[in-house]
Amino acid sequence: MTPFWIIYSIILIVVPSSLMTIESKGELIEVSQINSNLSLDVQLEKKIINSSNKQTIGFFLQDISNNKTIDAKIEGNIIYLSGMAESFSINITNNQLYNYSWIINPKIQFYGTILLDIYMIYNGSKSNVANLSFSIDDNNDRKNDRINSNSYN
Repeated sequence: MTPFWIIYSIILIVVPSSLMTIESKGELIEVSQINSNLSLDVQLEKKIINSSNKQTIGFFLQDISNNKTIDAKIEGNIIYLSGMAESFSINITNNQLYNYSWIINPKIQFYGTILLDIYMIYNGSKSNVANLSFSIDDNNDRKNDRINSNSYN
């Protein structure tokens, strides 16, 4: 029988390294199983972004049961710290990658966390398929402010 401390050590090494791989790529964020044959992959291009940059969220709907074309609708809300929200809507078909992109407006939010609520409408029902977030790194904005304020002195 293998001692517990050896198994525990292996788990501590393997699990965090696989999590770091997923996190560092910033790719696959969430897979939602809609029914036994249908899944939706939701991907963020970046987990940390600078204000004024573009963020992209991707959607891939997959039906593993047959080759029948499935149409659905994705609705989402981009929720800022101020409480302001932007909505988007995309009609999607299975086995094709769909993207939605937008520019992070620094006048609305230049630091902190932005929340994403994603819903899918399929077969007449609307279900929440993902609640995601990403961060705005304002270090570049602070550096630029310091450089600009020092250049006038």
